[in-house]
Amino acid sequence: MNETAARHPNRFLADLTQAMRSTAETARQATIEQCQADAKAYTEKLHARTDDEAASLRKAAEADVSAIRDWSKAEMERIRVETEQRISRRRELLEQELQEYNSAIELEIERVQSRVTHFEGEVATFFEQLLQEADPTVFASMAAQMPDPPSFEDGGRGNVTPDLRERREQIMRSGSPAAAAAPEAPQAADDGADGGSDDSQLIGARPSAAKTPPLESTQVVVVGLISVASIATFKRQLGRLPGVKNVGVSSGPDGEFIFTVGHGSDTSLAQLVPTLPNFQARITSEREGVLSVSAHDPEAEG
Repeated sequence: MNETAARHPNRFLADLTQAMRSTAETARQATIEQCQADAKAYTEKLHARTDDEAASLRKAAEADVSAIRDWSKAEMERIRVETEQRISRRRELLEQELQEYNSAIELEIERVQSRVTHFEGEVATFFEQLLQEADPTVFASMAAQMPDPPSFEDGGRGNVTPDLRERREQIMRSGSPAAAAAPEAPQAADDGADGGSDDSQLIGARPSAAKTPPLESTQVVVVGLISVASIATFKRQLGRLPGVKNVGVSSGPDGEFIFTVGHGSDTSLAQLVPTLPNFQARITSEREGVLSVSAHDPEAEG
């Protein structure tokens, strides 16, 4: 009795355990199958979403490509318009440069003619005085001092004025069409009656701050010179003074020598002549267009 009772619960527990195992195995299989089913459904959902997202990305890319093409067309049109504008402005500037250059050439021709006329008058005066001299020695001394022809080669011609050069640089500089302002008409040049001006003024119609003053003529009347060599040296040194353009010499009625000096209006001969070496030149009087000088002849010492 007792043995039967002792074995019955063990059988029951064994059967119960077996049933639980079977149920657990079924649950495990069901869980795995459910997980696989969920993963498959999610994967299919991902594939569907990927197709939609890819289509959306392609659509956005096509829109961007179209916008880039539109931008490129607009930029090409802008560049074409700017190119035509800058070419037009450069051609307009060329016309101004040609006008200024032609004006400069005309001014230069006038300057040359003025200097030729002045030289002709100087030579005529020289020969008028020379032919009046009867003493052969004095005649030979005076003849050796015949005025030298003026020099016409000043160099530096052909440069445009600074304002035109700046406009040229603006046109060539990259940037928007507004970066280069439209050229303005140059102002007319205000030159002296003798046509004298510096290089930048001759090539530009606008007056510049560095404009060379017009030439003036001053007679430097020198006493104390005796030898022909000293007269020639004095003339040569006068010609080398700052601002002096040309020098002619003739003899005066009382043994003095008259040096006709062409120079700029800002050149002070009264200050420069005493600086000539070896002559110990001293200003004795000064009046309009005439400077009287007492000098020592270095050759007299020998």
